[in-house]
Amino acid sequence: MHDPLELRHLRYFLAVAEAGSFSRAADRLGISQPSVSQQMRDLEAGLRVSLFQRRGKRILLTPTGVIFQEHARAILRQLEHLLQELAIEPGHLRGALHVGVVPVLNVALMPQLVGLFAADHPGISLIIEEISSTEIETALEEGRMDVGLGFLTRHSPNLRYERLCTDEFALVVSGAHPWWKRRTIKFSELHEQRLLQLPDSFVMRRMTDEICRNHRVRPRVVAEINAIETLLRSLAPLEAAALMPKIALRGREALKLKAIPLQGKNLALEIGLLRLGDTADNSAIGAFTTLAQTEVPKMVGK
Repeated sequence: MHDPLELRHLRYFLAVAEAGSFSRAADRLGISQPSVSQQMRDLEAGLRVSLFQRRGKRILLTPTGVIFQEHARAILRQLEHLLQELAIEPGHLRGALHVGVVPVLNVALMPQLVGLFAADHPGISLIIEEISSTEIETALEEGRMDVGLGFLTRHSPNLRYERLCTDEFALVVSGAHPWWKRRTIKFSELHEQRLLQLPDSFVMRRMTDEICRNHRVRPRVVAEINAIETLLRSLAPLEAAALMPKIALRGREALKLKAIPLQGKNLALEIGLLRLGDTADNSAIGAFTTLAQTEVPKMVGK
């Protein structure tokens, strides 16, 4: 009796799911379209479930197919990690490491971390992707990413959240702002002040909204901008300020901005690593974790 599921089934299935077509999947896999179709029929028959549904010429996943896709990605990612670890010689890691980082930390932390990691582990290919905290959590759970660097929301029971350091929200202003020379600002003073904000799809925006509600402050949002660099560069032209962690200015000294400390409640936020709970410490993930544990607190503390 044949097993209902083999590794080639997972690879073919994911190719079809991503391409939305048996013919396009076959082109990507370098095999014939009838072969792909037969393999998927065999897979559905072996599992006794329906994974695909047709919508015109497009192939879509059934609800069961969506569940299967999530687990197929995770299985192949775990297999990749296993093969990498089996090939490891003492002190010589090999393979690839896919790291997700939230936008506000990318410029501040990743250039230095990437340089240090590459110097210590030249056999590992790094893939750095700037995405939101929510997208990092989803990608980790689906096996599309190895480790994340961001704010610790602790939303997912499937992930390990490890605090590296804490930072605080401050008021970021340009030299043209009337508060440029202020040493500290009471949070209550932000009521009806001109602010630039990220859209509410960002975890950091939802954090600042909650802080404002807790202080009964309603700032005047001049504009919502979904790119950190553009937002910071717009502060001077729009004569506005921004609520940002202090680390947002690290690596952006040329913008000539200033983070003024705020006096208020619950302004701290945790910066840390996110990864699946069963990742091995002797893997590339473990090596990156060790590096971040050592270097990020020093970088944020500067």
